[in-house]
Order: sequence, then structure tokens, then C-alpha cells
Amino acid sequence: MGREILTFQLGNYSNYIGTHWWNIQESSFNYDPNAAPSEIDHTILYREGQTSQRQVTFTPRLLLVDLGGTLGHVPRTGDLYSDPIDPTQLPDDPSELTDVVEWDAQKLEIVKQGEPAKRHPYQADLASGSAEGEKDYDFANTVENWIDFSYTRYHPRSINVIERYTHSKDENPFDTITHGMELWRDVDFQDELTDRARQYVEECDACQGFQMLFDCTDAFSGLAVKLLEHLQDEYSKPSLVFPVFSPNPPLFKSADEAMSDSIRVINTALTFVQLSDNGSLFVPLSTMERCWRNLGGPRNLPNLVYDPVNLYQTSGILASFLETASVRYRLKEPASGGFLSGLCCDLNVYGRKMAAAGLALPFPLGSTQDLIDCLDQLEDKPLSVQLSPNVNVGKRAVVQSVCARGLPLNRLKRPPTAKSAQRQQIMAAYRCSSVSEMLQFFYSCSLEVSMSHVTSVEAPMTIRQPFPVELFDKRVGFDGFLTDCPLAQASMAYVQQCPALATIQSSTDLGDGLEALHREVSRIKLAKIPRFTECGLEEVDYKETIERLLDFKENYDENYEL
Repeated sequence: MGREILTFQLGNYSNYIGTHWWNIQESSFNYDPNAAPSEIDHTILYREGQTSQRQVTFTPRLLLVDLGGTLGHVPRTGDLYSDPIDPTQLPDDPSELTDVVEWDAQKLEIVKQGEPAKRHPYQADLASGSAEGEKDYDFANTVENWIDFSYTRYHPRSINVIERYTHSKDENPFDTITHGMELWRDVDFQDELTDRARQYVEECDACQGFQMLFDCTDAFSGLAVKLLEHLQDEYSKPSLVFPVFSPNPPLFKSADEAMSDSIRVINTALTFVQLSDNGSLFVPLSTMERCWRNLGGPRNLPNLVYDPVNLYQTSGILASFLETASVRYRLKEPASGGFLSGLCCDLNVYGRKMAAAGLALPFPLGSTQDLIDCLDQLEDKPLSVQLSPNVNVGKRAVVQSVCARGLPLNRLKRPPTAKSAQRQQIMAAYRCSSVSEMLQFFYSCSLEVSMSHVTSVEAPMTIRQPFPVELFDKRVGFDGFLTDCPLAQASMAYVQQCPALATIQSSTDLGDGLEALHREVSRIKLAKIPRFTECGLEEVDYKETIERLLDFKENYDENYEL
């Protein structure tokens, strides 16, 4: 029985994250027939097809949307099912075109365009088949957009471009949530996007539902909420949504820094209210501590070193969270609750449709350490770092989904016959016989009045370029475990694999961030930002929506019991 999921990526930073995510997944594909089978069912997020030459393809079941100018050398239909003609190779004499295309040369009009888009060196090497795993492409400093480091090849219906707006690093023309809703009312745009979604769903044996990443602070938020409304009305399937916040957002067109900040606050507040109505569960994502008006400092992730405003590096971190947290509903043999619907139902009780993300990358396990000792030494320290803005989840009344990968069973504890096991045997956790059971026990001891669903797989996260391999500090060995041994650190050019843990958590603490957002948006006078009202937002509707944000926040009050 199929359990397919359709993925949406709306916005430039979302496509940065999604590109890393698909790259990570494809780096773990194993084509060796003698290798041990993967615990993950890749057909949940990927679809099998054929080119016109009957070559088998395996492409993401994906619809992505971005502004014009982001694709570079890649055509809107992708480059998998046809090889576009290089304009530099076209002859000057139209009569010679009959050797290239079977058309009447007398009826052809030749229009010469500018120079073809320049390829990133990595893309040039991919095209020539000479991309090297050890070559230093300096992605962090040379990437201009997500297409530069994309290894994945897309189905022709996957890529959707809003040509009427051009992407710019300095000034964003696609600004307000109402602007995105207005685009949705364009019948041609809406029909094309929904038809492509319908074709994907009809190909599925049993579609689980949808997952969506979208840029939350600009007009893509309006496009996202209208698309979610359509999916809910048309299919009535669960949707797991990730509003993402760029660590380095550009100013909006014809707006100074203060006005741009206000626009982002309004977009975020209105979006969260809409998501509470139409999404099954939403999990805001950011590497910054605060994102409502003023961006806070970057999250401190132990053993990772990154430029806090670099889109290529920060999106790699968020993609690592998605790759790990989604393991729960991508297993070949799902356990109880191992479906998208199970994850959402566990966490959205009492109308708490917003949850928080957490990540441990790498998992802080020493190269010669057992898991039981690692967890025992944590004491009161959190195992993961928050990746949701304006959130600090405490230790009480937490409902969470935990996914761990790359923690070997033979590193769980010492065998009973070993002399070194004597100290471990007096610990209550020594009775645990699996990684998931030990993590479950750890959380039951460290979190009060809480519930945890734990999933664990043996395979670590594969680390390959174009992932930002420079993220890991010198304490991380080539196998992803922590070590102070110089030989282990220098044995390979960079980390090859990495154990990780990701959490999606719901608790009363999330109400504090919602209250702060309500406080910020209440200070803004809508009349001073006419671009919202020009797209149809009435003052009365605006104030009513802001009050609904406060109502949503009340779902997280302490008077609710688990």
C-alpha cells in the first residue's frame, strides 16, 4: 500500500532549504544490489517515471514556486526529459537549422538573445560528468542562488516561476500576504498550480497528505495559505507546514528598514492565524533566536560553525532537521503513529497547531562512548537546540515527536559479561534494549508530565558535497562522532556521515512567542502601510484577525491539562 506525500516549496529561502533536503536524500541512495536495504521508503517522497527514451527516472514528488531570475541555466521544464539547445551552438544561416530541428528554414524567424546564463562551476562539472567529491567549490562564498548547488533533477511539472516578478537580493518586490492572495486569484496561475498538484495526487496509490515549506515574511505567505485552503477543501488530507524565516531578508521595494520590519510582522501574524485554521500542524523554522521585528542572535549549535546570515549554510542546517524529523513517516515498516496523520494528531491537541523544532547535529556521542553514558552525562542540559524563532521549550508538559538516526545498537551499552559494564548495570536505563527505548526512558526522566514518541533508524545522515561540509568543527570525526584524536579528524577531507536527532515539540511555552508577536503587530498602524489596503485588506478585518491571534495564543495557557 502506497503512503505517498506531495511536497510544496514556496519562496526563495524555502527552495534553498528544499534543495539541500533533496540533495541529502539522494546522497543516501544506494545502488549496490548486495547492500543492506534501506529502512526508509524513498517512494514516499519520490516518484518513478520514464523519459521519452524509456530511461527510468526517480524525481521528487514536488511543486516549487519562485520568482523570475532564479533558475539560471535550467529551463522551467527542468533538464531531465529533454536537452535544451545551446543558443551559442546555433548557426548564423537559418538554412542550416534543418540539421538541428526538423522545420522549414524559410518559415523560421531567428531571434538572438543575450549570453546564456552562467553556470556555477559545480553545475558545469555536473553537466560534463566531472563533479568531484573532494573538489573545493567554496559554495558558501560562490552560491548566488539555490539552483547553483542543486544536484537533484526535477520532473517537468515541478518548477513553477512567477515571471511577473524578478528575484533580487537587495529589494523584494513580492511583499505582502495580500499580494500573494491576489496572485492566487489569477485564474491561469491558480489553475496551472492546482492541476499539477492534482496530477501528482492521482498518480499516488494512497496519498498520505502534504508537507509544505514557504517563506513566511513576504507575499509567498499569502500564496501558501490560499493553497492550503484549496488542499483542505479538495482532498481533506493532513498537511504538515513549515513557515521559514530567512536570516538575511532583503528590504521590500520602496520601503525603508523600519517599514520592511513592520511588513514582515504583519505578514507573520496574519499567516499564523490562517495556518491555525487550515493546516494540521505548523512548525516555524529559523536559525535565529528571534524573528518578529528585530532579528535576534543566531542559535548556538554545539560543534557547528556557520555564518549566521549565509543562506547556503543556514538552509543546510534546517534541511538536516527536516531530513531527520521526517523519518517517522518515511519508514518502510512504520510503527504505531508512523504516518503523517499520526504525527499531526499527537501534537495538535487542544487546538495547539503550532509546534517547535529542535535539532542535535551532530548527536553529542563520543567516538568511544556508549549512549547510556552520553545521556547520563547530559544532566540538566538539553539534548537539542531550538530551531523555531521566539521559542524556548521548557521541561514540563511537553508533547513531542523525536527522531534519531545513526546511533548504533552496539554502542547502546556494555555487554553484561564485560568488566566495564559494572558501573552501567546499576543504572535503570541499562534495562533498555534499543536506541528508541533508551531515548524514551531518558525523556521520561528529564521531562515532567510529558509524552514522547521516539523513532530511531541505524543509518546516519550522509554528508556529501554540495552539503556545507565546512559546518563541522574539529571535534567531529569523519564518522560524525565527537573525538579529540587528530588521526580520526584528519583521516578524511571532511565528515562523511553524521548521527542526528530532531524533535517537534508542543508545550505551553509556545504561547510566549505568540503573545510577543501579538504585542508587536498591535503597535503597527495599518493606515501607514497602504500596500496592504491597496490589495483589499480592510481595517476591520485586520483588527479582527489580530484578535484571533490572541485567541490562538490562549490554547497554550496553563489551564489545559495533558
